[in-house]
Amino acid sequence: MLSVLTRTVRTIGPLRGAAARAVGAAWYARLSLEDRVRAAANHHRLQPHLSHAAAASLARRSYQEYVRMIVDSMWAEPLDSAEVLRHFRVIGAEHLEAGDRGSMVVLPHFGNWDMAASASLGLGLHLSTVMAPVVSPGITDMVALSRQRKGLEIFTVRQSARGLFRALRRGRTVALMLDVPEAGPTVVVPFCGGPVRCSAVPARLAAATGAVILPVTCRRDGPGWVLEIHPPVEMSDDETVVIARVAARVEPAIRSHPEQWYPFHHVYADR
Repeated sequence: MLSVLTRTVRTIGPLRGAAARAVGAAWYARLSLEDRVRAAANHHRLQPHLSHAAAASLARRSYQEYVRMIVDSMWAEPLDSAEVLRHFRVIGAEHLEAGDRGSMVVLPHFGNWDMAASASLGLGLHLSTVMAPVVSPGITDMVALSRQRKGLEIFTVRQSARGLFRALRRGRTVALMLDVPEAGPTVVVPFCGGPVRCSAVPARLAAATGAVILPVTCRRDGPGWVLEIHPPVEMSDDETVVIARVAARVEPAIRSHPEQWYPFHHVYADR
């Protein structure tokens, strides 16, 4: 199935953007009123100056961009790491050398994390991550296969605690989502206009292993992508402080490109 979808996306070439917008608009139109209102309310929380109509329009664009994210990842499926990197502008690659005892890259639910994974191999990274089931067993297997082809080592939620720790010990780079915790402990930190429950796993792994935490964003920029790797986060004995620092680093990218933010779930802890 993955090969069929990849061939289809490669065949339509530059029209994939228009196709993704159409599919995303259709998906948004079929959502329940509750789902549409929730996404719009989250955008309004990020930008309180928006009218309700503008927030709803931005919510619709987020669904379109989410489909574009998936389509772009399929388009990049057959490319090798050097070919992928030609479509990227990388900012802060020098920070990848910061950790002599391992490193973690932590990304928000924004932009295109699968394209970031595609580029990472070209930057010399060997990523390990945790993956929860996606929609159905068939789709989960397809996504896992795609990520494994990109060089990712994938752990299930049940395997994640021990697996990620061992991955860091083996010199691999651990990649984790910030604001959509797959499993494990969480903390509530200020993020995108309100209190948001985020994964505390990066802080705990860093405390246990001495690995550094690198906040990262990857966003689409016209026909290409921008991968921004921030300097290591200053550590603290308080894991909430550490995760709040990660959130503060990646939030400006979301505010600059809110259409590439995917606030489809209950983002804010006080709602």
